[in-house]
Amino acid sequence: MQEVYINGRDYETPEEVHEFLNDALDCPGYYGRNLSALYDVLTELSEDTRIVLNLSDVDDDGMIEFLERMAEVMTDAADENDYLEIEIEQ
Repeated sequence: MQEVYINGRDYETPEEVHEFLNDALDCPGYYGRNLSALYDVLTELSEDTRIVLNLSDVDDDGMIEFLERMAEVMTDAADENDYLEIEIEQ
């Protein structure tokens, strides 16, 4: 099983989070680097994957808003893909 841990406080911009996920998931098709592209990539995973998104201690309101939207997208994708497990830490 592939495991990816995202600590929200380690990132200053949404682009940095997208770049990390692109590398961690090894998704060359993740061109858009936006939440729609992320959803597409996550619903197409064919390897057991667990993603933990830690939202605690994120101070920037813009980043917390982005990360909460990302959490919704990830959860929706997990509902569509049995290979994907999402855990949100608050």
